[in-house]
Amino acid sequence: MTGRLQLCLAGVLCVLAVGISCWLCLPPAACAGKTTLIEQVDVQVGAEKNLPEPVRQRMEKSVAVIAGQLLEGRKLTEVGQARADYAGIIQQVFDKVLVGYTVSRVAVDVQDGSGTARVQVFLVPWQDTIQKVRVDVSVEGMPKVAEALLQQDVSGMEEVFQSSLQGLPVAAADWSNGLLKKQVAAFLQERAPEFKADFDVQVAADTRVKVVLYPLLPVVRTVDLSMRSDTVLNAGLLTKRQKMQSAVDGLIGLPVPFVERHRQEFEHYLADVLNGDADFRRWSVDTQVALTPGEQMKVMSRSDSDIYRVRLEGWADVGNSWGNQHDTSLKARLHLGRMLSERSELFSQLDFYPQSVKWDWDVGYRYALPSGTWAGVRYDLRNDYFKVDVLQPISRKWLLRYEYRELEHHSEYGIRYKLHDFLSLEYAVDSRGSWLRFIGYF
Repeated sequence: MTGRLQLCLAGVLCVLAVGISCWLCLPPAACAGKTTLIEQVDVQVGAEKNLPEPVRQRMEKSVAVIAGQLLEGRKLTEVGQARADYAGIIQQVFDKVLVGYTVSRVAVDVQDGSGTARVQVFLVPWQDTIQKVRVDVSVEGMPKVAEALLQQDVSGMEEVFQSSLQGLPVAAADWSNGLLKKQVAAFLQERAPEFKADFDVQVAADTRVKVVLYPLLPVVRTVDLSMRSDTVLNAGLLTKRQKMQSAVDGLIGLPVPFVERHRQEFEHYLADVLNGDADFRRWSVDTQVALTPGEQMKVMSRSDSDIYRVRLEGWADVGNSWGNQHDTSLKARLHLGRMLSERSELFSQLDFYPQSVKWDWDVGYRYALPSGTWAGVRYDLRNDYFKVDVLQPISRKWLLRYEYRELEHHSEYGIRYKLHDFLSLEYAVDSRGSWLRFIGYF
């Protein structure tokens, strides 16, 4: 028993000695018996000429799939020893699916311990190549102003097609189809994300590409047009409404984000529709337009003159007993003014009282003080006396008013609130009492 035990212990010690020697003297991979496998394949595709960069990148992905199926997971030493055979297989497979080029040579290379195989593919292009690429971009169902803006947005789209097609063998054009769709989509996403594109490529030495752009939802479905003025007759704007309505209706169908992005250009375009009118030029009327983009879009135009003031108002007093007795509770007022400067106005004013069928005719002058207060004097040509008035704007909607009439030695005060562009409400007070006054603007 003792001899056998000694023999067993000696055997164990020998095994341990060999193991320790291996661990101390050999690399870890050798001790463990580890074999390096191919884990990654790098591919390079090249040609002396006529290989556009986007097409080259797509070919490299195709070769990477072929080489990956063939090489990944195999032993590094095995691939290194049979690299010529693997290169021949890759060349045969890729050459069968390749059109427009011939695979002249394939090289497979491995580096010890890296786990990476490098595959190089060399191509020879066929003779017939694309020499020129012409791109025609069109837009369907859009007004000229919108089409012009969109054409500016997508300027340079021809470079997308030229970079992928020019120099490519005619027979290899199919390699670019899927690639072009992605490139065009990416181009539009950056330059005109409110549109999508369909295109047709007519491949030849002189290749022609037809691109049609279509709007994406949401789009403008209705337009609510409002036309206003503080210095010319609102009724006069009605004669120009049809022209303006036709222009704003042309924006129906445009993508809402596109209108928002080009809001300033569309506002200028619509303003020029009225500013170019002969009557507006004659009266020195300038129009400003404000858009509120949306599926139900709102358009507000304001047309005013820096030189002339033409207003027609209707006054109706409620609770004015003295006015009822003298038939002055209803009045139509026509104001014709000429601005001498930004602060001064020379004007004529006609008041007509329909209840008594009588009228007053004043001529006057009004001046704006630095504080914003308007002070004016009028002369009544019919009754031969002076009137004085003071207007003090408090805000965009509130106004204080004072008027003194020399003939009657009569003062009247009022505070006015503008309900909207066509109607104001005033509370008036004088020595006879107080009442409400409605003032309509026509």
